[in-house]
Amino acid sequence: QVLLNDKKYACETCIKGHRSSTCNHSDRPLFEIKKKGRPVTQCEHCRELRKSKQVHVKCLCDGKADPDTIVSHSIPAKKGQSYSKYWTRRRLHRGCS
Repeated sequence: QVLLNDKKYACETCIKGHRSSTCNHSDRPLFEIKKKGRPVTQCEHCRELRKSKQVHVKCLCDGKADPDTIVSHSIPAKKGQSYSKYWTRRRLHRGCS
Protein backbone atom coordinates (compact mmCIF):
# COMPACT_ATOMS: atom_id res chain seq x y z
CA GLN A 1 0.00 0.00 0.00
CA VAL A 2 1.13 3.51 -0.75
CA LEU A 3 0.89 6.32 1.80
CA LEU A 4 0.35 9.89 0.53
CA ASN A 5 -0.65 12.75 2.86
CA ASP A 6 -1.65 10.26 5.61
CA LYS A 7 -4.06 8.49 3.22
CA LYS A 8 -3.65 4.90 2.12
CA TYR A 9 -3.81 3.93 -1.56
CA ALA A 10 -3.83 0.59 -3.37
CA CYS A 11 -4.63 -0.70 -6.86
CA GLU A 12 -8.18 -1.78 -7.72
CA THR A 13 -7.24 -5.47 -8.04
CA CYS A 14 -5.71 -5.59 -4.56
CA ILE A 15 -8.65 -3.72 -3.02
CA LYS A 16 -11.17 -6.11 -4.59
CA GLY A 17 -9.05 -9.11 -3.56
CA HIS A 18 -8.78 -7.86 0.05
CA ARG A 19 -5.00 -7.49 -0.30
CA SER A 20 -4.75 -3.69 -0.05
CA SER A 21 -2.31 -3.76 2.87
CA THR A 22 0.26 -5.71 0.80
CA CYS A 23 -0.21 -3.84 -2.51
CA ASN A 24 3.06 -2.73 -4.12
CA HIS A 25 1.73 -2.03 -7.64
CA SER A 26 3.01 1.46 -8.37
CA ASP A 27 2.52 0.96 -12.13
CA ARG A 28 -1.30 0.65 -11.84
CA PRO A 29 -3.88 3.34 -11.08
CA LEU A 30 -4.18 3.73 -7.30
CA PHE A 31 -7.40 4.35 -5.37
CA GLU A 32 -7.83 5.66 -1.84
CA ILE A 33 -8.64 2.95 0.68
CA LYS A 34 -11.84 3.82 2.54
CA LYS A 35 -11.96 3.73 6.33
CA LYS A 36 -13.57 0.73 7.99
CA GLY A 37 -17.12 0.96 9.31
CA ARG A 38 -20.01 3.19 8.47
CA PRO A 39 -19.25 6.71 7.23
CA VAL A 40 -19.85 9.60 9.63
CA THR A 41 -23.13 11.38 8.86
CA GLN A 42 -23.23 13.96 11.64
CA CYS A 43 -21.14 17.08 12.02
CA GLU A 44 -18.83 17.50 15.01
CA HIS A 45 -21.32 19.80 16.77
CA CYS A 46 -24.18 17.29 16.60
CA ARG A 47 -21.89 14.47 17.76
CA GLU A 48 -20.93 16.54 20.80
CA LEU A 49 -24.63 17.16 21.55
CA ARG A 50 -25.20 13.43 21.37
CA LYS A 51 -22.44 12.76 23.89
CA SER A 52 -23.19 15.57 26.34
CA LYS A 53 -26.99 15.92 26.27
CA GLN A 54 -27.97 12.50 24.88
CA VAL A 55 -29.80 14.17 22.00
CA HIS A 56 -30.08 11.70 19.12
CA VAL A 57 -31.52 13.47 16.09
CA LYS A 58 -30.71 13.96 12.43
CA CYS A 59 -28.01 16.55 11.79
CA LEU A 60 -29.57 19.82 10.63
CA CYS A 61 -26.34 21.81 10.46
CA ASP A 62 -24.88 20.56 7.15
CA GLY A 63 -21.50 21.30 8.76
CA LYS A 64 -21.70 24.91 7.53
CA ALA A 65 -23.13 26.90 10.43
CA ASP A 66 -21.15 27.60 13.55
CA PRO A 67 -22.50 26.09 16.80
CA ASP A 68 -23.50 29.48 18.30
CA THR A 69 -26.06 30.21 15.57
CA ILE A 70 -27.70 26.78 15.44
CA VAL A 71 -31.26 26.53 16.71
CA SER A 72 -31.97 23.78 19.23
CA HIS A 73 -32.37 20.33 17.67
CA SER A 74 -34.91 19.16 20.27
CA ILE A 75 -38.09 19.50 18.23
CA PRO A 76 -41.24 18.11 19.91
CA ALA A 77 -42.62 15.04 18.15
CA LYS A 78 -46.28 16.01 18.48
CA LYS A 79 -48.03 19.12 19.76
CA GLY A 80 -47.71 19.27 23.54
CA GLN A 81 -45.46 16.20 23.75
CA SER A 82 -41.77 16.31 24.57
CA TYR A 83 -39.21 14.69 22.31
CA SER A 84 -37.90 12.28 24.95
CA LYS A 85 -41.38 10.96 25.81
CA TYR A 86 -42.04 10.31 22.13
CA TRP A 87 -38.86 8.28 21.64
CA THR A 88 -39.27 6.37 24.93
CA ARG A 89 -42.72 5.28 23.81
CA ARG A 90 -41.37 4.36 20.35
CA ARG A 91 -38.66 2.18 21.93
CA LEU A 92 -41.22 0.36 24.08
CA HIS A 93 -43.49 -0.41 21.13
CA ARG A 94 -40.83 -1.03 18.49
CA GLY A 95 -41.39 -4.81 18.39
CA CYS A 96 -45.19 -4.51 18.19
CA SER A 97 -46.78 -4.39 14.76
